[in-house]
Amino acid sequence: MLIRQKTAIDARECLDLLQRIHVVDHYPLHIGADEVPEFFASEHEAAAWVALEDGRIVGHVALHTPAEDPTLELAAGATGSSVDRLALLARLFVAPDVRRSGVGRALLRHAAAQAPAMGRRAVLDVGQMLHAAVALYEREGWQRVGELHLPLDDDIILDLWVYVSPAA
Repeated sequence: MLIRQKTAIDARECLDLLQRIHVVDHYPLHIGADEVPEFFASEHEAAAWVALEDGRIVGHVALHTPAEDPTLELAAGATGSSVDRLALLARLFVAPDVRRSGVGRALLRHAAAQAPAMGRRAVLDVGQMLHAAVALYEREGWQRVGELHLPLDDDIILDLWVYVSPAA
């Protein structure tokens, strides 16, 4: 497996993978298939990487640096850091056929290790019902610092755990 910086040429293949994942896992949570492209194309992406096996993209992860974000604000309060010293680890996804092979763990570690080069510490949020992802973050030493309940509309509330990466 190779992890490298994502290029503009990778965008279509990454989006295709995320759309396949959405059909299988409903990730990203609480959005329709037609909303997946907008979710993937974030204006806050500061850096992103892809994992390749046999020349095929099998995973993706990014660091986002929005000026305002409830996850970053909660993590800043919990760590005593400022929001501009944090980066949101986002859009971590792995092809279903290579899961449990270490791709997700490698992408998680890679992005968290790159955050300090940006002068930041990685933070993430995860749906509370995504037990496999929660278990991975906790096995990797990420510290749960709180929870968020984000209303998406009148009927849906997104229940999230918020984590900060292990201290460098």
